[in-house]
Amino acid sequence: MTKPISAEQAYINSKMATLPEVKEKKEYVLKRGDNLWSIAKRELNKKNASNKEISDYMLLIAKLNNMDTVEEMNLIKASQKIYLPGKVDNNKPIGNKETLTQAQKSVLDALNTLQTDSTVRLERAKMTYGRCYHVYNEKLYNSGFLSKNHPVLSFELDASGNIRQITLEDSEQNLNSFGFDYSIDKIGVIRETKVPYTVKGILSKEQNEVLRSELNKLLNGK
Repeated sequence: MTKPISAEQAYINSKMATLPEVKEKKEYVLKRGDNLWSIAKRELNKKNASNKEISDYMLLIAKLNNMDTVEEMNLIKASQKIYLPGKVDNNKPIGNKETLTQAQKSVLDALNTLQTDSTVRLERAKMTYGRCYHVYNEKLYNSGFLSKNHPVLSFELDASGNIRQITLEDSEQNLNSFGFDYSIDKIGVIRETKVPYTVKGILSKEQNEVLRSELNKLLNGK
């Protein structure tokens, strides 16, 4: 039986899976007061680095040192030797998003919205049969138009109340309507929603778990 993991750990696993392998590394001996966040902020050496950039670099350091859990990241201590990335291009994102398909990018963009956007809301679709929900957020366009019903994704529940299928549009096209460009089944396979339903990518187990966890939070009113 697989041991369940927390949503936080699932997110860390999902994020680490997108980080690049480090080909150059250097030794570092931890000093009193060091933690991975402070080390990442210092090593990133980028003025006005965002919390996301620091967090991504912190996870890159953790990945380089085989620290796969929050507990392992918090157990570092003075005089311990770890490795740091030897070279970082501050003009490029840490996440290896270039290797993802457009469909996977669209799903992860939607997941990021679910996790960070306070305007996200859930609305049940008016259907005679079945249970379908739409997720919306607010979006301000360059033209100055504020949409309060910008679609993020849609999903259906099965007879047992579990999320059966998730559908969403291509984030690159950014259409202001439910175009349902992609569908995601229970195991995270992403298919194009037009015949012949071509597979356009697959989410890792952790990514699929985090996505469904975020939708269940909306269903349960967080």
